[in-house]
Amino acid sequence: MKNEIWQKIDRKHGFTEPGKDYFERFAARMEEQLPELEFPQKPKITLWSHIQTWVYMAAMFVGIALMIRIFSPARNQDDLLAKEQSQEAFYDELIWTSCVDNGDVYIYLADAYDY
Repeated sequence: MKNEIWQKIDRKHGFTEPGKDYFERFAARMEEQLPELEFPQKPKITLWSHIQTWVYMAAMFVGIALMIRIFSPARNQDDLLAKEQSQEAFYDELIWTSCVDNGDVYIYLADAYDY
């Protein structure tokens, strides 16, 4: 039954052996089919290509500094002077209250409420 099928499709087996010189000439035929290697020329290195990264980094920091200056709240001399004066008053009060002992507190309370 197997032979009948092979006879119907007119083949004796599924694989055929290539000619004698197939494997002997394989490398030569492969080299013929490959394209010639073309090496690209190296790009010319310029001064700009050396300093380009540093220029971009400097521009980034300048941009960040400008954004901070633009988006930070405006401060003028009057605001700074008022803040300094309020801090001085706070520190003066802090110094005076830190020099008070328990006897002074008792006298203050006695005078305030007249016991």
